[in-house]
Amino acid sequence: MIASDARPKIVLHIGQGKTGTSAVQSALARNHELLKGGGILYPDHPSAEQARAGHVMSGNLDPENWFEGQVIPIVAAAPAYATYIFSSEHLFRRMDEFLAAEGRYRDRYDFEILLAVRSPIETLPSVYQQAVKRGGYHDSIASFAEHETSTRIAADLVAAFERQGVAFTLFNYSVIRDAIVPRLLDHIGVRAIVEGGQAATVGRVNRSLTLAELAFVRFVNQIFGADYGRLIADALVNELPDVDGQLPPLDEALRRAVIERNRTAVDRLNLHLPEAEQIDLDAPPAPPPIAAEMLSPEQASLIRRVFPSALTPADGVILRDIAMTHESAAPLSRDDAIRLMEYAQKARPNGQIIAGKLAEWRAAREAETGTAEG
Repeated sequence: MIASDARPKIVLHIGQGKTGTSAVQSALARNHELLKGGGILYPDHPSAEQARAGHVMSGNLDPENWFEGQVIPIVAAAPAYATYIFSSEHLFRRMDEFLAAEGRYRDRYDFEILLAVRSPIETLPSVYQQAVKRGGYHDSIASFAEHETSTRIAADLVAAFERQGVAFTLFNYSVIRDAIVPRLLDHIGVRAIVEGGQAATVGRVNRSLTLAELAFVRFVNQIFGADYGRLIADALVNELPDVDGQLPPLDEALRRAVIERNRTAVDRLNLHLPEAEQIDLDAPPAPPPIAAEMLSPEQASLIRRVFPSALTPADGVILRDIAMTHESAAPLSRDDAIRLMEYAQKARPNGQIIAGKLAEWRAAREAETGTAEG
């Protein structure tokens, strides 16, 4: 535990996304009790069991009111530890909360920010995949690229930490890759503790989808919405972790645009990275992945098991025709909305909102046509 004259240290591991954060969180959660015995608290969270199982999770903080509403009260309620570790990639886009308040606590605690960054050429397809897997995104990677700013956010955070005198350390995931877990644990000073318990190497966590899986989840997101797409993506990632994922390739025009947008930010980040771990924007592009035309039998079987409605070949024709209205840029008609809601009712037969909307739309159609439905 800590001596009375020592200030506790609060370590905030903030991402960025798709840089091994889930694997780090899994290693820490699995060794919660061992860490406590060493005077280090990685606070538990409702998602801890997912983390221990090596499944997709979001760390040990909720994104809303995370600093003064969670970190500070947790530390104050457990004053016996030398180090407190919090990890959540949600914090990457929510550091304003910390920057506005940390001055009120710097005389009580030592803070250090751990930030793993990545080449923006790799970040774009990786974050795009995550938006499809977890956020319901279904448009193209070129459209997504117009709003992807992770590398510039990281550079702005570094500038803000420097202005306020906040300690921080950067790691380049593009160079470190699978060594990110031991590197981070070693930096925090807990690697020996973790490797003496439940292994620091936790296997592949939150893998990328294959191109065939990605195409299918995009389709589900577009027709059924984010909840269904996320259900299928999580099942594929968690239950088939050893399938090799594939990042969608960037064409040369998009690749050059990404480089141009991010070169200044990368230059700023490289000032804080070791010479051997610099982000290299001018490296030759990787060869594009070979796209699988079909899902494997194992992937298809898993999707059939978890898909929330029992679809028939005839259903596929109807859904295809509704999806094709996208090309005409016509608004979704009431009849098509009714048909889609009927599929929603297959998945949630007792859903009151679904039943209410179906009744309302059918009644409106009946009033217009004068034909009651059987």
